[in-house]
Amino acid sequence: MKKGRIFNGIRRDIGSSSNSIQDILLEHMNIVVEILNNFKSMIDSILTLDIKKGQEYVELIDALETRADDVHRENVIKVCKGSFFGYMREDILAFMEHVDDIADSAKEASRTLMIRRVPDDSLLKFLNANTIAYINESIETVMRLLDLIYSLHEKRDLILEKVKKVEQGEERVDEIKSIVLHELYSSNAYDILTIIQLKEFIQLIDRIADSAEDASDVIILMLAKGYA
Repeated sequence: MKKGRIFNGIRRDIGSSSNSIQDILLEHMNIVVEILNNFKSMIDSILTLDIKKGQEYVELIDALETRADDVHRENVIKVCKGSFFGYMREDILAFMEHVDDIADSAKEASRTLMIRRVPDDSLLKFLNANTIAYINESIETVMRLLDLIYSLHEKRDLILEKVKKVEQGEERVDEIKSIVLHELYSSNAYDILTIIQLKEFIQLIDRIADSAEDASDVIILMLAKGYA
């Protein structure tokens, strides 16, 4: 039997650092960040009307999301079997579920934008400065969540500060969303099918930021239970 120690009410097995809460969350999160990096590259390709390259990124995102699902599944089993997670088990599982939602939303957003060829002029009109800012701020909110995970070994006040930054990012995404939707609905440049398609894309981008904030809320619950 492995020797262990108690840290903040959570048993940590000596020699099992790969099973720590932070490491498990990062393993999954790093793949999700890779998905978002490729998503951003897909958008960059579309902006140059390189639709073929954009489609290649869609396929890559799909493969990465499958990999994220596999890691998620493996880590769920690891958490359920690991005695050292104690009363944090349900929170860790909830956090991973929200992170998985980020990956799902990015995959669906990439598919939605590419599933039907939007006329070039409409596509470029839609992907204006506000829409790009909307996409970038949503991705940045996830990056703030990553920074939050890296801070889990720090003091409680610092962790709460990182949580607040994720919340602020999500609020900013909501503000820009209103502008992007208004531009979509007030323009005569789009046919009805394009409006439906682009609205779906907008909602999925919003879900990326929402899921990041939901994950950060789980960290608050963990802190309330004595983590850090």
